[in-house]
Amino acid sequence: MIELPALLQMQLRQRLHLQAHSQWSSAARRLSERYRSPRDGTPLVQSALDALAYSAMLLPATYAQISGALRMTVPLLAGQTWHSLLDVGSGPGTALWAAHQHFPGLQRMTAVERDPHFIELARHVCAPLPQTIHFQQADICRSPAWEAHDVVIIGHVLNELTSAQRAAVIAAAWQATRHLLIIVEPGTAEFFTNVITPMRTALIAAGAHVIAPCPHQQACPMADPQWCHFGQKIARPDFQRHARGVSIGWEEAKFSFVAATRVAHPTPSARLMHDPLPHKGGVTLPLCTATGLAQVHVAKRDTLRFQRTRRLDWGDPWHDPAPE
Repeated sequence: MIELPALLQMQLRQRLHLQAHSQWSSAARRLSERYRSPRDGTPLVQSALDALAYSAMLLPATYAQISGALRMTVPLLAGQTWHSLLDVGSGPGTALWAAHQHFPGLQRMTAVERDPHFIELARHVCAPLPQTIHFQQADICRSPAWEAHDVVIIGHVLNELTSAQRAAVIAAAWQATRHLLIIVEPGTAEFFTNVITPMRTALIAAGAHVIAPCPHQQACPMADPQWCHFGQKIARPDFQRHARGVSIGWEEAKFSFVAATRVAHPTPSARLMHDPLPHKGGVTLPLCTATGLAQVHVAKRDTLRFQRTRRLDWGDPWHDPAPE
């Protein structure tokens, strides 16, 4: 389980304390209703209070999802040097904080966001970060070509666009990617099928090398009712519990993602697609492999391999699939 960085919590609490608790918690409930309703293109965040309520309600889970995707990707790129990051559709700066935690040596960041309320909040929330941050107010669907950056992140953005808009944004983002592009969406079947899968296909067609979560470049083997998603547990801060009206102190934020690079890198031979499934004689590992979906049955009597499975979590690589 992870937690929001203490400085991030402090910065957000400073803004929350400027508003009556009843105001931002009520705004969070109204915003939640708008998110669940059919969308007609009207901006969901319409005021500074909305931006604050959104952050109290959704920022922790979004941070967990982006961090989870980075946790599964960055170890595959050991030795790579990262100096710059572009955050497309930055919102309150959630991905900037996640990137700071996972990319040592990062020097500058560019945050592109349409909504001025989010930009104003992000300037405050991200003030403790040591990197130089350039905030660019722009509609990502109408932006000119972005300057090239080592890493480009698109988190919780594409599901709000039309398919044509998504294709244009991905093309522009890939053009701006020097090394690594990561797309992260909530881990629902709808978003995986309609957003992640076609974007993965488009990137491969553009010459990208998918390094995570997939152990291959072939068509995704997942078929309805299955979909590729993962979970990252995060401790809920008190302000998120108030905004959501819940008492449970943690949640498992589900996410789907694709990470692509300009050049090929070694990838695991398989990845665990859910928690290991224990049974009387051992454990079964549900895997995605270079040849498709498979199950590996590891017997307790196979002591060394069985001990390895006891350290595995959902989403971890498995380097000895031996599918049966």
